[in-house]
Amino acid sequence: MAEHENLLPEGGDIVAEIKSCRLTRRSFVVSAGVAGAAVFGASLFSRVDMVNAATTRTKTPVFMSAKGVLLHDSARCVACRRCELACTEFNDGAASSYLSRVKVGRNLASSSGVNNKFLVTVGTCMQCPHPVPCAEACPKGAIYADAKTGARRVDKAKCIGCGVCAKACPWAVITVDPATHKSSKCFLCDGNAECARACPTGALKLVSWRDLRASTPTVQPGIMADPSTSKYCASCHS
Repeated sequence: MAEHENLLPEGGDIVAEIKSCRLTRRSFVVSAGVAGAAVFGASLFSRVDMVNAATTRTKTPVFMSAKGVLLHDSARCVACRRCELACTEFNDGAASSYLSRVKVGRNLASSSGVNNKFLVTVGTCMQCPHPVPCAEACPKGAIYADAKTGARRVDKAKCIGCGVCAKACPWAVITVDPATHKSSKCFLCDGNAECARACPTGALKLVSWRDLRASTPTVQPGIMADPSTSKYCASCHS
């Protein structure tokens, strides 16, 4: 548009120019062409924006990578469950294994051939990279990446307690609090994980993020909330 910037005076009106007879036939043709191109461009880009907007509404959330993840060493774990108590006392003001964001259990999958030595295991959030199952499934967009740590976190104001995120997590480390009807998951305690601090044997450590998904057996198949195929999710997505 640089070559046309002086075609009309500042704040120029093409109708006023015609009335004042300052507009020549040639400049009228040129200006009309420029105006037509502008209208066409605006129409074109408005359609692109509409397409982009429609795409954005259905686009999978893309988060920044988490900076850390909890790493559990079964060889060190003695199943004292202090990690669970530390987690809930710090975050919920209550000592509750059920509400804990880390889940202590004994691996009994002897028939699967995977980790079948009856070791104590601790389920921890993988802080999944894109795509993040729980965030994809949430019908209200209540799961986001913490600006400081990148940990996947629940926005309590948006959470409606439907529990879809808990069903979507293959490692079943998200819990809906029956008292508050809000989901809770590990957010690394803002980078100072209380469970790791409380562990007496060093079985839990907060380390730089690495992909632990392939080496960690899943607990459930996980689901994605698709309103076109799931009647359970349709009401929230409408």
